Amino acid sequence: MVIAAVASWVLPGLGHLLIGERTRGIIFIVVVTLTFWTGVAIGGVKNTVSPADRTLWFAGQICAGGHSLLALACGAAVGTPQETGRHPAMLIGYGRTEEVSVVYTAIAGMLNILIILDVLVRAERRSLPMAAGPPPGPDAKRRPRTG
Repeated sequence: MVIAAVASWVLPGLGHLLIGERTRGIIFIVVVTLTFWTGVAIGGVKNTVSPADRTLWFAGQICAGGHSLLALACGAAVGTPQETGRHPAMLIGYGRTEEVSVVYTAIAGMLNILIILDVLVRAERRSLPMAAGPPPGPDAKRRPRTG
């Protein structure tokens, strides 16, 4: 269970692949990856994921795991406007685009929390021994007690 949860943090959906739920895992990988990197594409890699500038938003973004770490590394690799000699607007998003990008990436992180919880429940269900049959429903007839 722990391995599946950590794998889901590193790459959302990977834990589902590890426990054998291929379709669900692929859907989660695609959805979270597209949501996160669309946000980065809107606002730019330099300032979308920034723990120094947006501490509370970063708490949500870091839940996207490997995506957040990769975005941080890419942002650090891209020089500042002064270092590159490029206009700041070419490297940094401003105004509404910056807000939208931060929200997209934080939503991807929050989605991954749900994915991690889902993989924990599914992994636990797989590890429990199967009962003799399904539990009786409300319409099941009760047998009289003997003895």
